[in-house]
Amino acid sequence: MIADEPDAVSRRVVFRRFGGPEVLEVELRPIPVPAPDEVLVRVAAAGVNPVDWKLFSGQPLHDSYERNLPSGNGYDFAGTIAATGADVEGWRVGDRVFGGLRYHAQADHLVIDPRLLVRVPQGLSLLVAGSLNVVGRTAFASVESQHLTADDVVLVSGAAGGVGILTAQLAARTGARVYGTASPRNHALLRRLGVHPLAYGDNLADRLRTAAPEGLTVVFDTVGHGTVELGLALGVIPERINSVADYEARQRHPIAGVGGAAAGPRELAIVAQLLADRAIELPIDSVHQLGSVREAYARSIAGHATGKIVITTASRS
Repeated sequence: MIADEPDAVSRRVVFRRFGGPEVLEVELRPIPVPAPDEVLVRVAAAGVNPVDWKLFSGQPLHDSYERNLPSGNGYDFAGTIAATGADVEGWRVGDRVFGGLRYHAQADHLVIDPRLLVRVPQGLSLLVAGSLNVVGRTAFASVESQHLTADDVVLVSGAAGGVGILTAQLAARTGARVYGTASPRNHALLRRLGVHPLAYGDNLADRLRTAAPEGLTVVFDTVGHGTVELGLALGVIPERINSVADYEARQRHPIAGVGGAAAGPRELAIVAQLLADRAIELPIDSVHQLGSVREAYARSIAGHATGKIVITTASRS
């Protein structure tokens, strides 16, 4: 547990060296002041993503990810606008907003260009909105890239994880038949969401051939672990295998790698409205206080979360 501090200052999560969750600290700073073209957001919730711990652990990632130390942490957030710069139009104090700000999201306050914000629709909680930026953009862009129809037979690996559970539901909404790999404890959830679950482990290729004798046409890989090779072995053409997790496989094979960079606020707003309308779901696995950020990432690294892990700033207890 990282000690919490009084409300007179703003907290943020930082790391000054690479390593496990133990490198994460909560530091105090003055509340940031927005520039004339920025807004100040009072953060209520910030999502946890695997890419966060890959960054603070020093794992190799795409060149677009900075490696500067010290660094803030987190990407997803939701909250309310606390102040607006003099030149900002169309946004007011009190507006509920969400979005992404890499290396800065896990904090009590952040300043941001309002063009990067999305309004939280009525009926959507800040906890869910604060978890949505990375997984929502990634799932939407992945599914859109494959132009699915009712004739498609789809496999989603990691279908109970944050990206996977949205990818599977968005794919199912096209009329495609969707199979998803997940731990048995998540199979009932996937069935309720219109996804045909399959356990990880031995003979997965044979079990898929039995479950889908007509053959797979599309694979969405959200976890790696040989999913790309499995799809190829089952006859899926490389262009219809999209991996957002296996960077090495994307070097070895001419597969697709469409992810969150291909979507922005417009696409996020679509996903948020689907969630607000209860057309799709994003389960919240667990909620952790900002001062317990290390515990939140320990759970993420363990790999057993269903849906999203969220950090909240609502209480300092």
